[in-house]
Amino acid sequence: MPMDWNSGILSKVDLIDVDTNDLMLIANGDRRRFANSACQDAQMECERQLRKIFADLGRNLIRAHPEIDLELGHGFIETQAQGANILSRIPRDAPVVVAESVWQYSNHIAYPLWEWEGPVLIASNFDGTWPGLVGAAGLEACLTKHKYGANQKGHSFVWSHQEFQDQKTKTRLKQWLDTGTIEYDLSHVQPFSPDEHTEYASAFAFARKAAENFRARPRILGIYDPLCMGMLNAAFDEQDMVGTGIQIRRLNQSELYARMQEIPEREAEGYVKYLVERGFELKVGSDNLTEITPAAVIQSGQMYGAMVKHIADEGLAGVGIAYQLGLAKLCAASDLVEAMLNSTDRPPVEFRGKIVMPGEPIMCANEADMGCAVDQTISKVIYKGAGLDPTWWETTQHDLRWGHSYKNNGKYKGKEIDIDSFIWTFELSGNTPAGHMENGWADMKAERQPYDYFPENGISTKGTAKSGEIIWSRVYIDQGTLCLDVGRGAAVELPQEESDRIWKATTEEWPLMHAITYGATRDQMMAKHKSNHITVSYAPDATMANEIMFAKAAMAHELGFKVSLCGDYGLEDSIEHKVKSSKLYTGPKI
Repeated sequence: MPMDWNSGILSKVDLIDVDTNDLMLIANGDRRRFANSACQDAQMECERQLRKIFADLGRNLIRAHPEIDLELGHGFIETQAQGANILSRIPRDAPVVVAESVWQYSNHIAYPLWEWEGPVLIASNFDGTWPGLVGAAGLEACLTKHKYGANQKGHSFVWSHQEFQDQKTKTRLKQWLDTGTIEYDLSHVQPFSPDEHTEYASAFAFARKAAENFRARPRILGIYDPLCMGMLNAAFDEQDMVGTGIQIRRLNQSELYARMQEIPEREAEGYVKYLVERGFELKVGSDNLTEITPAAVIQSGQMYGAMVKHIADEGLAGVGIAYQLGLAKLCAASDLVEAMLNSTDRPPVEFRGKIVMPGEPIMCANEADMGCAVDQTISKVIYKGAGLDPTWWETTQHDLRWGHSYKNNGKYKGKEIDIDSFIWTFELSGNTPAGHMENGWADMKAERQPYDYFPENGISTKGTAKSGEIIWSRVYIDQGTLCLDVGRGAAVELPQEESDRIWKATTEEWPLMHAITYGATRDQMMAKHKSNHITVSYAPDATMANEIMFAKAAMAHELGFKVSLCGDYGLEDSIEHKVKSSKLYTGPKI
């Protein structure tokens, strides 16, 4: 006799009734409640703007969950369970708009959106004050990671600095409503081929040998608790690395914290004293709410020493650390530690009678972003092979935080220039290597990381990055394929009042780089760049920067990456070249 199964134990899902002209809106949020509450008003304004433009286009934008959840005190999706529940009530073929004005944890909604049949639109104001722009970019990269089926519309991304009322945005939104997707101008992107660019033949030859060396002697990346920031796009699976010569070692932050307790306080203080002796401005006080405390100094030194020794013990090429959520409730933030690791000029650490990696940086990826960690691993061998001083090996990642059209004076390597270009605000959340400052540690000031995010204190390294030729890049996964986008650009110096204005409009405690991406407009970068993070390194001049870019592209190609060259890279396109013949630099626009 068959079993009498009780289907009544299964909860019934009541679908929202969606009319033909209806679009369903969701607001994905941070895992930290105070961050969602702080961005609530900005979110309501963003939604008002979107509701108006869609009404003008004949559609109704309807929120799929309350504007204010009385229990949470805000209207954002705060957990993965909440996101799954909300999206389960929307018909799978309905159009969904994800409006973002806060840093968001993509894992809250990515899984159901990977299975979505209707068109998905991610929308954010192009605004630096609220972190919705980087949150939206992060979510877009997470959705890019997935390979959609033939029955799915996929996702699109839109941004606006004019309340979605500018003509470009209106045209894009209409296209999305008509076709379910938005097409952008990607004419700045070229697939890399080693059969072209024969002028870089020697760089290609080294790249082939370096790729062979990676496969013969794999580099191991240690990753402390990935995914705690919700960045599914930044967590690669071990199998993604097969054939690249890069392996992953999963580490946990509890072991790091345990190792910190083994570092004597005097030793820990010595590591930080090393920086102060080199000019690092560090003021210590007693108010944990607003000042850097003695305990934070000791804990930062302990984390640095513990991490370096852990790297040596495991035989790692570098690490990535997510830090936030768990460790943030136990000890000072990892930012100063990350700056120290990525710097050539860093305190020596002894492990089993030997100094660990003396005279060179130890790669550390912020927020455990493996796209940056893999990139840094390739970059280091390229810079070594180029025979450059180890200071040039220093790489870091920044948030592609914001940007603005700038038409005024500036400086490039001490020379006064007039600039007419779109300038990106690259702003890493708390640290940057000393070599990215003109005078190293002496150009950086310690700031107490905001209390709400870091209740146990934390030391950021505030400063403005030096001018010079840069290589920017991003490693990511596109529908299961490992990719590298790489391009050229420059960092420039702007008047102090301009830097102060940008800091006040973003996050004052964080390091800042004023960057120009050669041959890539704002919208082209936003349309192609698959992350909220961008990896940046310097070169002594434009010629060497090109050599490094092409060597990096060739090595990644040899390791099986799909490689794209983005923007202009002719020597005549560089600021270095243009300032030799003219006081004016005209660069890419919006």
